[in-house]
Amino acid sequence: MNTFNKLSYALVFAIALLVSCNSKSGHDHHHEEVEDENLIEANKIHQQSLDIREELLQVEKDLKDAEIDYTELKEELKIWDKDIIEVPGFEHSHDDAHQRKYHVHNPMKEFTPVEHKNYQQVMHDEIVELSSKLKRRLSNDVMAD
Repeated sequence: MNTFNKLSYALVFAIALLVSCNSKSGHDHHHEEVEDENLIEANKIHQQSLDIREELLQVEKDLKDAEIDYTELKEELKIWDKDIIEVPGFEHSHDDAHQRKYHVHNPMKEFTPVEHKNYQQVMHDEIVELSSKLKRRLSNDVMAD
């Protein structure tokens, strides 16, 4: 095989590889076709929870910078971080163009779609409560100064 043919095959292979990799991009959290309404709703709730958890990364930094003790709340956050799971069909990809600051690597649980939705709702309620407590801790201490 001559050099021209080798380069042609290499070029075709490289283009095919790039096209196949790029087709997986996009950040709609819909990496496979999910039609179950409970799973779709579970993912919406999950994304809202992750939005709140990302906000709390800054709140934690602010608490540390202000030297405010939040040890017990930090422990609650660690538990939440260990318990949160993704929704089947909506797993995050490290190939996505948009990456969250916070994302989940915990093993998925064998739940029915309804159980996934209920679980995500419980997790959302917990992170909302934790967010409120952390922000209150920050504002109470700042107001005390």
